[in-house]
Amino acid sequence: MTAQSPLGKVGTSIATKQLEKFGQETKGVTSAVLLTNDGFQVASLHLNDESASKLAAMGSSLAAIGQAIAKEASLKECSRMIVESETGVVTVMEVRGVSPPMSLAVVANDASILGQLLWASKECCRSLAEQLSRK
Repeated sequence: MTAQSPLGKVGTSIATKQLEKFGQETKGVTSAVLLTNDGFQVASLHLNDESASKLAAMGSSLAAIGQAIAKEASLKECSRMIVESETGVVTVMEVRGVSPPMSLAVVANDASILGQLLWASKECCRSLAEQLSRK
């Protein structure tokens, strides 16, 4: 957790609990970070501060690259990025309807099933937006 989360203590606690639930219920998830679009971690799952900060910075960069590619290709907007390897997947997904703008970066091992991971990530983002709007 960062020293000065843009969500405050209550919002950060809500986000941390949602990431814990997501990690427990989603097969193959090894870590996750809720990040601001400028690359700062808000909450994390199974990462120390240094690793969470690095994933947040890289997730922010991936989201920005996705937006630039979508714009260049005349697509509406980029809502997620997927990096696949032989041993796992990294996804970065926009959390819509929150302020400041945020994304969820998820690392999953090869036990994950991409479709299930994307669905669960989308539901996690939806739940985060809903809970954070009520705080």
